[in-house]
Amino acid sequence: MKKKVLFICVHNSARSQMAAAWLNEICGDYFEAESAGLEPGELNPLAVQVMDEVGIDISNNKTQAVFDVFKSGQFFPYVITVCDESEAAGCPIFPGVTNRLHWSFPDPSALVGTQEEWLEGIRKIRDGELKRGVTKCVLSMREVMKIAPTESSSETVREEVRRRYGATASDKSACADACCTSTSATALGYSAEDQAAAPEAANLGLGCGNPLAIASLKQGQVVLDLGSGAGFDCFLAARAVGKSGKVIGVDMTHEMLGKARENAQKNEFTNVEFRLGEIEALPAADNSVDVIISNCVINLSPEKQRVFNEAFRVLKSGGRLAVADMVATASLPNEIKSDWAAYTGCIAGASEIVELEQMLGNSGFKDIKIAPKDSSRSFIREWLPGKRIEDYLIAATIEAVKP
Repeated sequence: MKKKVLFICVHNSARSQMAAAWLNEICGDYFEAESAGLEPGELNPLAVQVMDEVGIDISNNKTQAVFDVFKSGQFFPYVITVCDESEAAGCPIFPGVTNRLHWSFPDPSALVGTQEEWLEGIRKIRDGELKRGVTKCVLSMREVMKIAPTESSSETVREEVRRRYGATASDKSACADACCTSTSATALGYSAEDQAAAPEAANLGLGCGNPLAIASLKQGQVVLDLGSGAGFDCFLAARAVGKSGKVIGVDMTHEMLGKARENAQKNEFTNVEFRLGEIEALPAADNSVDVIISNCVINLSPEKQRVFNEAFRVLKSGGRLAVADMVATASLPNEIKSDWAAYTGCIAGASEIVELEQMLGNSGFKDIKIAPKDSSRSFIREWLPGKRIEDYLIAATIEAVKP
């Protein structure tokens, strides 16, 4: 049975209507969201327009007054008020509700300027505070709802991965029980020379292998790192491609990007650039990259086919995919599949080799090689002690070529 969520606006119901629409879109299998306002009126047609731009139709949504909802006797286990700080004192308290949240952001109807300026402002609210708030709301309620990662929306999964790994940028212990960590870079296949060549602050101990060992990088090449973190592999790649080459690191966490850029500046790496982006929608041009590397990141994506499609798009003809990642050797137990820490720990999201081969082939790749590394079981078993996950998973190198 779906849990009911009520979004409340202090004034008109534009924000609550948009928030309810986002929640129904992102996690409608588990939640049924409605909206209400203290002063509900006709829906702002521009709000309808900007939601329609992302494929969500709110034109027929009903508007209702908060106090009418009170009187109706409907029970909402979750009530979320949406108003800015100046309006917070006027937010109503819904009787009998224990799960009450408050989000603070501007009222779209209060934005000034031309119609186009208003539209741009509300689009930022739509894609910023509203969408992030709804996603975080789902994350905060998932424990109560017992929603497994495999049953959650792609956006919800990405937000949890973003949260966990973002925290690791400033505190390595933040991922101690929920990230793919290793006792040393040596265990992952990096030599002492490799470790000495990269800034110490760039090595966060995350990963499951060494993609540079199979990348065969050459001077002058353009390299793209999927999920570049603090930049460890990027800096090693920069040394291999030289000043005539270029390395682009892509990461979806602002915290990791800040750390990587700081490492690059302090250590005078001039041929490395770090970009904000998701690996399912790479911030890179078509046919612009010679080699794509990645270290234990693709398994974290809830949309792996999109990742491989994007990799194929940005690679030049003859370009190569050379990554280290986790693969499943057997079907994982349900208790592991439903564990969020196991998903963000590079465990529950791993695909079987045959699935990966099929996805790579569907994207257009040829000469696909997936080579499991038996030695990886020694550190994999430490990720979830006592669960024998090494019986179900193994690290592997994955290679493929764009014809």
